[in-house]
Amino acid sequence: MRKTSVILLATLLALLFLTTPQGGETAVQAQGTNLLKNPGFEPPYPADNNGGAQDWIRWHRVSSEDQFDDCTNGYWKLPRWGQATDFVYEGSSSQYIGNNWDTWSAGMWQNVAVTPGATYEFSFYARGRGSMESSPAPSDAGLNMNIRAGIDPNGSGLWSDGDIVWGAAGNAHDQWVRFSVQATATGNTISVFTSANWAVPGVNQCYKFLDTYYDAAQLVELGPPPTNTPLPPPPATNTPLPPTATPTPEFTPTPTETPTITPSPTPTGGRVCVNAFTDENANGTHDAAEGYMAGVTFTVANAEQRIGEAVSAGNDTPFCFEGVPAGSYQVTQIVPGALEMTTAASASIVVEEGKTVGLEFGSRLQARTAVTSPTASGEAVASADAVPTVETAASTPDTTAESGGSSWTSYLGLIVMIAAVLLLGVLLFVALRR
Repeated sequence: MRKTSVILLATLLALLFLTTPQGGETAVQAQGTNLLKNPGFEPPYPADNNGGAQDWIRWHRVSSEDQFDDCTNGYWKLPRWGQATDFVYEGSSSQYIGNNWDTWSAGMWQNVAVTPGATYEFSFYARGRGSMESSPAPSDAGLNMNIRAGIDPNGSGLWSDGDIVWGAAGNAHDQWVRFSVQATATGNTISVFTSANWAVPGVNQCYKFLDTYYDAAQLVELGPPPTNTPLPPPPATNTPLPPTATPTPEFTPTPTETPTITPSPTPTGGRVCVNAFTDENANGTHDAAEGYMAGVTFTVANAEQRIGEAVSAGNDTPFCFEGVPAGSYQVTQIVPGALEMTTAASASIVVEEGKTVGLEFGSRLQARTAVTSPTASGEAVASADAVPTVETAASTPDTTAESGGSSWTSYLGLIVMIAAVLLLGVLLFVALRR
């Protein structure tokens, strides 16, 4: 009887060990404190917020009415906001922003109290759909959503503030895609923004359904500000006294002609010229037999200001941004959904006074049946006078693993392990009874 009790006790202890979560799993799940209010865009959606989730504020851009007669003007009209339950990444709802037939640029924002000098990362998951047909018809991968995340380090709450640090823009056709950005707080408050822009100058994107959904936002502190540790005072040294000055006879200065000062020329800045080529063999180089690509959007900006935006014309004449102040800049390309990049999504350049920096970005048509990944990706390096840096693409989450918790494979493995322990206990019991 005593042997039987020992066997049963050992079996129970083994089961308890297998079903208790291990410390390593808990450590992996802990990812820092989310500083946002209502990060999942959950109810309520107050009536006075006009379709915006509680604790979030709506923002949008509107063009002048004279632009509304032609979709290729890339105009912005007021979209709609609302609670969505048909497309949800996690929780019970997501934030919907969309429109019918008219392109738009809008999002949500929120102010958050932070530590000055600390670095923060803002991220969210987004999903989009552009189509002439109702769901479940697939999204047209040739449309450009230009979804991105932004942080205003000084917490102005203005989407147009030149201080906003924007992450890489991309698309999210019929799939949840994570968008993120990092910035260092300059005050005790920062503003975080979600953003989408369906308007592309020169391209008709006026489709019946132009919809986006946002969920699972997060703002976490990546690192505290550096500590200002005072340096120790230098050791005292034995400094000899200077010798006593000997008086010298005075003299009368002779007047001289005052030179005429020629004013220095006013800085006119440099020039940044960009173009897009058709990289049919995807080797990242503009070969002699390859032509030019139209419809690629370029932006030139740095941390202080956004110089401008242009769209490639599809010929050998580049678009040149004139009078760019000397300094460091980031040049970014945004391709329509029907294209795939063959060079980097962006390049870092240094503009010098009176000089020109030229860049060419490569892309090619992708198979229409392929699922379009975010356009802010790239593998090869864009050809440029300066060495560019490659931006990391927004990653696509594994929704079957993250949104549903433990998978059936994990449960099956646990059941097999429990059955094995029980079988071992029975075999030991039978062996000791003989």
